[in-house]
Amino acid sequence: MTSQASPIKILLYFIVAMTLGCISINSYGVNNHHQAIISQGDRLIHADIARSKYGLDGDSINIAVISDSFNCLGTENTNQASSELPADIKVLQEGDCKNDQMLDEGRAMLEVIHDLAPKAKLIFHAMGNNSVEFSQALNQVADNGAQIIVDDAVFFHEPMFQDSVAAQTIEKLVFERGIAYFSSSGNAGQNSYQAAFSASQRYPLGIKQGLAHNFNQHSNPVDTCQSITVGADIFTIISLQWDQPIKSIDSNGSASDLDLIIYDDAECKKISTKHVLGGTSNNLGADPIEVVGYDNQGNQKRKTIGIQILLVSGPPPNLLKYILSGSSLASEHPAINQHTTPHADSSAFGHANANGAFIVGAVEMPLSGQPIKPSYYSSKGGVPILFNQQGQRLTSPLIRNHVNAVAPTNVNTSFFSPIRPDLEKDGYPNFTGTSAAAPHAAAVAALVLQAASQKALTLKPTQLYELLELSSLDLGEPNYDFATGYGLIQADQAIELLQKTF
Repeated sequence: MTSQASPIKILLYFIVAMTLGCISINSYGVNNHHQAIISQGDRLIHADIARSKYGLDGDSINIAVISDSFNCLGTENTNQASSELPADIKVLQEGDCKNDQMLDEGRAMLEVIHDLAPKAKLIFHAMGNNSVEFSQALNQVADNGAQIIVDDAVFFHEPMFQDSVAAQTIEKLVFERGIAYFSSSGNAGQNSYQAAFSASQRYPLGIKQGLAHNFNQHSNPVDTCQSITVGADIFTIISLQWDQPIKSIDSNGSASDLDLIIYDDAECKKISTKHVLGGTSNNLGADPIEVVGYDNQGNQKRKTIGIQILLVSGPPPNLLKYILSGSSLASEHPAINQHTTPHADSSAFGHANANGAFIVGAVEMPLSGQPIKPSYYSSKGGVPILFNQQGQRLTSPLIRNHVNAVAPTNVNTSFFSPIRPDLEKDGYPNFTGTSAAAPHAAAVAALVLQAASQKALTLKPTQLYELLELSSLDLGEPNYDFATGYGLIQADQAIELLQKTF
C-alpha cells in the first residue's frame, strides 16, 4: 500500500505519538508576567501541605525526565527568569529541534516537578526514536545520578505481550540499581480491541491476500469490516499485535503473517491508498506487529473509516489485539464504533507495563464544586504478558497491577500550547494528557525520599511505591482497579504513612 506522506514525516508521527499531551501543535504561549505559575495539581494531591507540614522541598533528590524535547521552542531563558525552572538543569541530550513537532513536553514536565519539589536536582534526556535508543537514554540518566526517572514516551512498535528492551532495562534499573521509575500510562483510553482470530472463510482481497477475521463474536452474521473513527486534523496510529514471540528481542519470531487493511469508508469498500502507511509487512520470522498510520491532517472533521485484519499465512493467533493512538483533545481522539471488547479494553503497553515501574494514569483537575474523575483518554492497565524474555510462552498469563495510581492533568505551566483548553479561564492554556500526570507522581516521590533521608532511611523503589499506593485516595472500584489503580496520590498522607511505618 502507498502513501503520499514522506518516510521522514511518517517517522516523525510514529515518534511524536509519544507526546501524550498532543500531536497537532503549531504555536505556543509563553508566560511574560515574570511570576512563577504553579500547577493546580500541587493542591489537589496535597504536595503543598507536605512541604509546609514536614519542611520538605525535594532538596538533594535527583529526578530525570525523558520526553520529546527540552528547549526546541527557545523559551527556556524566559522560564528561568520567572523562576519556572532552576538554572542548573542538566540537559544530557536535546530532542531533534529540526522536527517542527517537538513540543518541549519535557520542559513542561520539569516545570511541574519544580513546582512541587522546588529544590530537586533536574536532569533531561530526549527519548530517541525507538525502544533501543530509549533504553540508552534510561542508562544515561541513571549513570548521571538519577534517583527517580519519569517518562511520557510511547513507541507503537513496542511489544504488548512480551517485555520490550526498554521494559527489561527499567526492571534492571529498579531492582538492581534502586532507581524509582514512573511512566505515564498513555492516552489511548479504552480504544483497544482484543479477541482470538476468528476465521470468516472469506477472502475479500483474494486468497493470496489472506483470510479475513470475523469481528462478530456471535459468528452470525459474519462481519469482516470494523468501523472506527479517527480524529480531526491528526495522524492516527494503530498497533496490531498477536500472541507469538518477538524476533527483535530473543526468539525465532512470528509463525504467522497478518495484515491490517484500512478503507476510506466504514463499509470497507474502498481501500485507502492516499492516507495510509504500513499494515502489510511480512511478519514471518519477524515481529508479530503491524503498525499502521492513517493521515487525516488537513481535514477539520473526524472521519469514519473501516478496517480488516487478514491472516496471510501461518496458524491463526489465539489472541490478537490492536490499540489506537489517543489524544487529550476530544476532537482528535479516535473511537472504535462496533464490535468493541469492553472486557479487554486495556491499553497501557510496552514499557508502560514494565515490571518494577510505577504507572501513572490521569484525573481531570476539577473545577470548583466538581468531583474528581478519570480522564477519558487515560489508558487502562491489564495487558497480559504471555512470553518470557526468551520468547517462551508462560504457563499462565502474567497480569501486573498497572495502572498503579493517578495524578492530575489539565494544569498550568508557563508556556504550553494556546490550542490547549483553558478550563479555569485564568489565561493560561492547560498542560494535558497523562504526560502532565506522571511528573506530579515523580515529584511526590522526591518529597517522600527526602523525608526518608531525614530519618536516615534508604527506601527501595518497591517500598516507595507501596507508601504511595496505600496512602492514595481511592476513586474507582474498592482497593484496586486497572483504570485508577489505588487512587489519587496524596503527598501528605504518604509522608505520614512513612513516619508511622518506619
